Amino acid sequence: MSKTLGPAFPKLLFIYNADSGFFSKLTDFAHKAISPATYSCSLCALTHGTFTMKQEWADYIRSLPLEAEFIYRDAWKAGAERMVYPLVALQTAENEVEVLLDAKELNALKSLQELRQALEAALQRHTAS
Repeated sequence: MSKTLGPAFPKLLFIYNADSGFFSKLTDFAHKAISPATYSCSLCALTHGTFTMKQEWADYIRSLPLEAEFIYRDAWKAGAERMVYPLVALQTAENEVEVLLDAKELNALKSLQELRQALEAALQRHTAS
């Protein structure tokens, strides 16, 4: 008899400051191409090229011992009314969410390397507590 496993917890949540849908994606593409410095989602700007996720970031995410989920802000339900995006959070099996990196922290990062370092430090702080 096989046992069905549910999603792995804790789980990393990457919540973008962007909406889902064709028109939103088209607008984001145009904004990134025309004026990347003013694009409103620093998480997207760091982790994605013009069309897709950067390979370096995809490889890093696969190397982590946690499941990762990437969510558009309009698809995120938990506490949405009081959160500022983008953000990186950790979701537990009890469906609790702890913000690891908030919008202010993410907006200050200038490279993928800085994002990796910030995420690793946040995960270490979480493990130590």
